[in-house]
Amino acid sequence: MTPRETATEKRVATPWRPTWSPNRTHPDLPALTVVHDHGDDYAFMTIALAAHTPARGRITVHPTPVAGAPASLAHDLLRSMGKHLPLHGSPEAVGWAAQAEIAWRAAAAWISALRIGHLVVTRTHRISSRNFEPLFALRELTGIRLTLLCHGPLPPALAAALPTLAHEQVHTLAAARHVLAATEPHEEPAPGRFAWWEAAAQFSPHPTEPCFLLPTRRRLSRADTETASRYLGATVLPLPASGRFTPEPDEHTLLLAHRLHARIAHPVHAAALALHILTGRPQTQLPGPTAPPSSTRPESGRPTQPPSWAADLIEAADCFKNLDRPARGDQPLHLSGWDQTAVTEAARACALHEPPAPAPRSGRARRRPDSVRPRRTSPTTR
Repeated sequence: MTPRETATEKRVATPWRPTWSPNRTHPDLPALTVVHDHGDDYAFMTIALAAHTPARGRITVHPTPVAGAPASLAHDLLRSMGKHLPLHGSPEAVGWAAQAEIAWRAAAAWISALRIGHLVVTRTHRISSRNFEPLFALRELTGIRLTLLCHGPLPPALAAALPTLAHEQVHTLAAARHVLAATEPHEEPAPGRFAWWEAAAQFSPHPTEPCFLLPTRRRLSRADTETASRYLGATVLPLPASGRFTPEPDEHTLLLAHRLHARIAHPVHAAALALHILTGRPQTQLPGPTAPPSSTRPESGRPTQPPSWAADLIEAADCFKNLDRPARGDQPLHLSGWDQTAVTEAARACALHEPPAPAPRSGRARRRPDSVRPRRTSPTTR
């Protein structure tokens, strides 16, 4: 069982909810591993943190201390995959704090799209009891291998669940090193596939960082870029015109791709912004998984695949759609007004701005068409 087989292909009648019952555990799941660090030896933590190798399908989550909110562990999961939540004070940030199910669906979608197969959680003895149920539900849905590192006595919620789960317990540093450092990768990554999302992208955005203009259907001139630079008070870097993005990103596109992957935690919003960049048009819906963006159709009319930096965003959005609105199947996902506002916020976080309006043509004022000019009547026709 792999994340792709479960999170992307599983069809259910209602949205997936992060709930779990010990009586419905899938028998083929990898055994849960509990590592006991009774003496709070930092060597255990060192091994766990060193195991964080996303390119090889393994991430380590270091939970926020004493965070009891239902969505707190899901937020930590997103950060461990390089995703950052909206800044405090924005309307979308309020939604993330209040909607735990959205956060867990987003985490499941990214785990599937980024081929994560092993999840290590440290400080398990300190996480809230209400976070174990969604964590086990995530394991059930995606089929990941789950390793829990406890630096003290087992929390009651975990101790009560262990008798109902296939699990192994590790008590020595040598055995922990074997579990955390010698586990086979979930899926061998393609060469260079993770170059854009593993690289650190500055967060929070700096006011003076280079900006970009959203591509449009018309070709932007150097004058457009210079005008935008003066207006924004920052360097504006050029991007390819819509429909002209190459499979391998250039230097500027790679910088923007890093921001898209690091600064947008919601996969649907990240994909919508990526498609806006590729097509030159704001997105009011996301196409089905088999429909390429219209701007990727060359003059021959044959559809081509979107660039790799955008393909994983689109795949993650499709995973999220299947978990959130499974009845739609392969139908397009229409973005709500809240989603479109969040995409606008995401563009601002990535320093993406609307291009300036085209300058009016010089010369004499345009004459009104004959159809609206009053006709002069000759004296002979009165």
